[in-house]
Amino acid sequence: MRRTFSIRVLLAAIGTIAVLGLTNSVRASTVNAADVEYTWTLAALGQGGWIGGPLFEDGSVGGGGALSANNGTLVALFRPTTWSEDDQEMITVCFDVIQKKGTGLPPAICVSGEVTGTPTHVTIFGSEHIFRITENH
Repeated sequence: MRRTFSIRVLLAAIGTIAVLGLTNSVRASTVNAADVEYTWTLAALGQGGWIGGPLFEDGSVGGGGALSANNGTLVALFRPTTWSEDDQEMITVCFDVIQKKGTGLPPAICVSGEVTGTPTHVTIFGSEHIFRITENH
């Protein structure tokens, strides 16, 4: 009797996980490419991090990234939060920094650049990075 109960609980848990996964897949698939206004990437040259994803018309951001520096003594996740565009068509993308190992990073970062579709050099934390914003056609 106890084994049957355990198997039922296990099957119920697997079913719940499958439904949640399907729900997230359906939700992700409902994002229309027309809702994407721009795409963006930010990548360190050398050791460091990378992040990127779509910029949606409603000001939300998709994607994500990570950081590994100082030969792995500093590790963090990057979670994009919002983006905005000013009157001069300068794009600012902001993301949270979740430190997993090491210390010293700010809890959030914002990076600004023009929509050129080509890499532009920016300096963050004293290191050279490539920032690219491309308009979705």
